[in-house]
Amino acid sequence: MNLYKTFKANDDLEKQGIELQLGDDVSIRLARAGGSNQKFGKLLGDRLKPYRRQIDNGTMDDAVAAKIMAEVYADCVVLGWQGVADEHGNPLAFTRDNCVKLFTDLPELFRVVQEEAGRLANFRAQDREEDAKN
Repeated sequence: MNLYKTFKANDDLEKQGIELQLGDDVSIRLARAGGSNQKFGKLLGDRLKPYRRQIDNGTMDDAVAAKIMAEVYADCVVLGWQGVADEHGNPLAFTRDNCVKLFTDLPELFRVVQEEAGRLANFRAQDREEDAKN
């Protein structure tokens, strides 16, 4: 087993993002939540700093934590989208506020985005090349 092939991510993919296809006509461009995307870790740390005691004690309000995470993802993980519409079917422009609202309104979508943005395999050049061949 070659550990470098198994665990080395592509820095460019981590920062420039990958397309998360959510159907034939909907995609979200995601940078990695971590890795070479140092902006993510710094911003998350800065935003959570005032809540450190609550986090340590397990008393941080879940709604506050979810809002902070949605904002951090909107600021430095979600890079754009195509084909996203509001609940009435109207095109939804990619803005920070629209991104936060979408994640707040659709927590299951946000959970999928979080999983995919944190999945190492999405940001490994070797895996991306093999997926393209298949």
